[in-house]
Amino acid sequence: MGGSLQSSRFENQQIVNSFNIFVDSERAKVVGDGTSKGDDVKIHLEGQTIEAGAGEIIRISMLNFTMFNNLYMVDANNSKFNITYDKGAGLVTNAPNLVLPNKNYNHLNDIADAFADLVGAFIVANTPATAFAKTTVLPSATALKATSDRLLDVTLTMTGTSGLTDFNIQLKESTGDTYCILGGNRLDSDSDNTFSSLKVTIAGTTVRIQGYYPMQRMSDPYVYVRCGNIQNGLEMSVLSSDRGRYNSDIINSDILGKVFRDVEFISYASNTGSEYFMNLQQKKLSQLRLFLTDSKGRFLGRVASDRSTGSASGLVSDVNGKTQSSLGNLFFTAVLRVDIIRVSVPQILETTPLPPALPASKAQASTVVWAGGGLPKDLKYDF
Repeated sequence: MGGSLQSSRFENQQIVNSFNIFVDSERAKVVGDGTSKGDDVKIHLEGQTIEAGAGEIIRISMLNFTMFNNLYMVDANNSKFNITYDKGAGLVTNAPNLVLPNKNYNHLNDIADAFADLVGAFIVANTPATAFAKTTVLPSATALKATSDRLLDVTLTMTGTSGLTDFNIQLKESTGDTYCILGGNRLDSDSDNTFSSLKVTIAGTTVRIQGYYPMQRMSDPYVYVRCGNIQNGLEMSVLSSDRGRYNSDIINSDILGKVFRDVEFISYASNTGSEYFMNLQQKKLSQLRLFLTDSKGRFLGRVASDRSTGSASGLVSDVNGKTQSSLGNLFFTAVLRVDIIRVSVPQILETTPLPPALPASKAQASTVVWAGGGLPKDLKYDF
């Protein structure tokens, strides 16, 4: 980072100019940069370029942000889990992910019931059991504020015998944040087939699955507004884990601010104008890139390896349902303030200016030589 950013003190900074930029990403692809999307907009300032002089920096602050919450509580990043099992012929690994239906869930019981259906159908499809019944599906409370431990507790009773001797539910870090939803232990190694994220008890024809921790209806309550311009902010590396693993806790950040996800809206309004800001490491601002992610740096509702898909929610199985961010309702509005701030007074070397050059006519005139060295005729010297 630049020395002026490190050595300057806030009380000595002076705002010398300010600009507001009103952003609306809804149709940015049509009337602006053709590669823009509703959640990844590129803004070209063109003839309105903002420049900082010597001893000055450019600071961008987020004053306001609003978008409709057209996202799901359970999405592609918190719905997948794997199963390993043994029905007497050795441990078998379930390669395909089982996926909780991506949607909003009103009650934790709705999630537990959907989970029970997936597990029961899996057992019937992979063991001699012919059917299953959901004997117990907890938590049963219909409100988060209700008296409840909020622990997952599902008991499945098989018709016939399943022959299961070992059964593991694996909530892998590599497939997302499902461990937060179901209240289980995260599995950080894809090669461990014996680890179970949930407590599983097999007794005859029944399989009981219990969570260790309270369930959640969503795993990430914030939307992160990021700016592609180089700045001096810092973030913990876990906030950018999908872009690679780092050997340090703190890395340079592209986060401009984070916004809380409410039921219908995702919105933020600054109280002081200085809560979320970034100091740019450039003297000239000619373009901005603003894009939205979750807390792991992933585009909203999309896994890290599928960034080309433009939809965070909806009928994503249909080819026409993959353009939510370009033709649909995944976009935002915002107000940014750009300040030119003087952080230091440059010391400029001042010297006496050189005299102007003589005109060419005088500079090239011939030299006059006087006879006798310019002395009177009657005055002579003996040398």
